[in-house]
Amino acid sequence: MQPSDFLTILSLALAVWAIIPSKERRFVLLFFSVFELVLFASALLVIHYLMVFDWLTENWFPGLSVFVFSKGIPSKSWAYILALVAIVYPIVKVNFSFFAKSRLPDLISLYETYLKEGELDLLSNFIAKYHIDDIERFKRGESEVPEKSGKDIVLRRRTAADVAYEKLVSPKRLLFASWVYGNILRNEAFVRGAANKYPELFAKAFKGMHTKEAADQDFAKLFTGELFIHKNKSFIEELKNVNNSNSSLVDIQEQYDIPILAGLLSHTKAAEANYVWYSVGNEAVKSLKHDSNQREFLLQEYDSDLEPEMWGKKIYIAIVYFNYMVRETIYRDNGYHMWLFYYDRFVALLVEFLPQENTYEPRLEYPSFAHKMIYEQFSNMTDWLALARDQENDHRVIDTIRCLGKCIYLLCQASDDKILPRFRRSMLDMVLNAYFKFSDYPDNPASITATKWFEKMFTFPKGTDFGLREVTDEYLAALQDAWNHFDKVPFQYHGTGEAIERFRDKVLSPLGLEA
Repeated sequence: MQPSDFLTILSLALAVWAIIPSKERRFVLLFFSVFELVLFASALLVIHYLMVFDWLTENWFPGLSVFVFSKGIPSKSWAYILALVAIVYPIVKVNFSFFAKSRLPDLISLYETYLKEGELDLLSNFIAKYHIDDIERFKRGESEVPEKSGKDIVLRRRTAADVAYEKLVSPKRLLFASWVYGNILRNEAFVRGAANKYPELFAKAFKGMHTKEAADQDFAKLFTGELFIHKNKSFIEELKNVNNSNSSLVDIQEQYDIPILAGLLSHTKAAEANYVWYSVGNEAVKSLKHDSNQREFLLQEYDSDLEPEMWGKKIYIAIVYFNYMVRETIYRDNGYHMWLFYYDRFVALLVEFLPQENTYEPRLEYPSFAHKMIYEQFSNMTDWLALARDQENDHRVIDTIRCLGKCIYLLCQASDDKILPRFRRSMLDMVLNAYFKFSDYPDNPASITATKWFEKMFTFPKGTDFGLREVTDEYLAALQDAWNHFDKVPFQYHGTGEAIERFRDKVLSPLGLEA
């Protein structure tokens, strides 16, 4: 190898290095430990030494001839070999290896610099390429780490949880994942800046959260809030894909790519601990109070041609999101209500801002889009009860009936100008149908629970299980009207009519209504 050859190679290497943006040069160097960098610099000196070895032997240090063998490899050939290694090794290291373990603090420092300088696209790409799969594995492993008691935390005792965590992060890649997750991915500035643009990146971290031990409530609230506030396109597209499906999200994943919903909702124990309803519910309430554009749309007379526009309204997005969040807990063994009671809050606000004076067509199924939103919630709640029956469990049955009772009470107390009698009657008819359909499944766990709680709800709708015995004249009149118009024939025909008689005995008679 001639000096000119080496200088050519060195010039090319320096030219390539100069092309790399300065922010990324620091990143590339993190693949190498300080020892490797020193070794690389030393290799360059050795290459120079080998290239001038013959000249040094002939002119300055003849004693170096002891390193020369008659059949050995010439020094210039050694220089070529070493130069080739010096070029190939960094390329292979950067493309096929991982960061040096000793450079972990430097990596986090660099990522924090990117964050402060607003290089969110670059940072997101690095996390997606080098860390996010490991972060998912880390959170999945953290799901299996036993929870440490508060007493042990206060006393700083070393427990089995500490040992399990140390074992979890012993592989280099998972150690890096834990640091990047804790310091960068869940950083508020990064979430607010990148979540709306790269939602799937964050969703992958939630996908690894299988239990409450791996949950991260603050992170989940922040992430879901950003998606909802900005009406994220990917988030809404996933809701569109699952809407009107009766399957669980786990099954829907086989047909549609829904990484955000699957990550947030599929593992219901983690979803519960993550408060995945919190930001969506609160922001939906705010929108009903303060979003004038949404209010203007909701007060329009209903037109089916305008239904696609509902996806641009936060209240509808929240209604669909809550529907599939609650449905997933019915499919899974989860005992928490997931704050489905946001539905009665939504109904209360929708009823509140409906105008007393309006020109709604009373014969329409939904006089306005606000009425359509109320209908969607009643439909979802009765569907939850049917799903529990089909799954042969009573998950969410009591909570749903309690919520239905509050919603019915709100509709009954509203004036006939706000909630037209025909619409009120149709909502009560939907609930009566749900009650009587359980009579076909007398031994079903959902039927046993639902029948008991429906009767409580019809008797005391405002506070089904809190002793609020208030029954208003408006409610009694509405229930009597709904019962008079209710189609009882199917339930008398299919059976002995015992369900009809039971309803008369348990509900109508105690309330003093005509059977």
